[in-house]
Amino acid sequence: CRLIFLNLWCKQRNVFLHIMQANEIYKSLEEKNISARMLASALGVTNQSVSEVIRNGRGSKRIAEAIAKVIQKDLVEVFPHYKKTNCRDKKIAELKEMLGVG
Repeated sequence: CRLIFLNLWCKQRNVFLHIMQANEIYKSLEEKNISARMLASALGVTNQSVSEVIRNGRGSKRIAEAIAKVIQKDLVEVFPHYKKTNCRDKKIAELKEMLGVG
């Protein structure tokens, strides 16, 4: 897969996935009349923690899941790096076979 104009094109599946940008996440929260500050208070975390997850897409998975839930989107749709890849699972299976475990 390669990154094109902040959107993801996966050749393996021939699918175009839109990656939500920070401004889109903030707009979605605003449409629900919820601010990042309100979400931070509800989660018992700092405003900076919520903003960091929104801006960088990384950090606390718990915060990321809360954001996705509030804007009523799938976690992977908002933060695609949380998608599990078969590559890791395949490598683990190969290692288990090589080591004779499992």
